[in-house]
Amino acid sequence: MNRLFLLLVSLSISLLADPKQQLFNLYQQGNYLQTCNFGLKNFSSYTNDEAYVSLYAFSCLKADLVDRLAAPIMTLNQTKEARANTAYFSVIVMQKKLLMQALYDNKPIKDLTFPTSSYLLSKVFDLYLKNPQLTQFIKEYQDPSDSRMRYKLYAAESNGRKSIAIDEYYDKILTHHHVY
Repeated sequence: MNRLFLLLVSLSISLLADPKQQLFNLYQQGNYLQTCNFGLKNFSSYTNDEAYVSLYAFSCLKADLVDRLAAPIMTLNQTKEARANTAYFSVIVMQKKLLMQALYDNKPIKDLTFPTSSYLLSKVFDLYLKNPQLTQFIKEYQDPSDSRMRYKLYAAESNGRKSIAIDEYYDKILTHHHVY
C-alpha cells in the first residue's frame, strides 16, 4: 500500500513539475530522444530561456536529431555560453550538410578547413576530409585515437528522405547505428 501511495505521489509531482524541470529530469535520466521531443513540444514557450533551449538542443544532438538544431541556433545569442553553444551546433549542422553534398552530389569537400569537436559526426567529417574514398559507397575509417574503433559512413534513405548513416564498430562488432 505504501509503495502504491509513493508511486502516486511521485507521479503527481512529476505531472505538476514545470516543463523546464521535466526537461532537466528527462535529460538527467539519459532519455535524450524523449527530452528532445518534449523540448520541441514546449519550445515556443521557452524561446527566451537560454538554459531551456540549450538543454533541448543538446538532447537533440545526443539523440542524433541534428536537423532540430536550427531553431536553437537562431535563438541562442544573449550570453557568452549561448553563443558558444550556437557556434558548436552550427559547425555540426554544416558538417552534416557538407557530408550529404559529398555523398549524394559528389561535391568535393577535401580542401575545406573547419573547427572540429569530439561529436561523432565531426570525427567522421574530419576523417572523410583526409580520405574521402570517392570510389567506395561505404567509406570505412579507423579512429586515430583508438585502433579498436572503426566507423562506416554511407548514404541512407528511408521513406523517401535522404540522410547519412554512421555505424560505429568496436573490434568488428557493431555498437551503434546513427542516422542523421
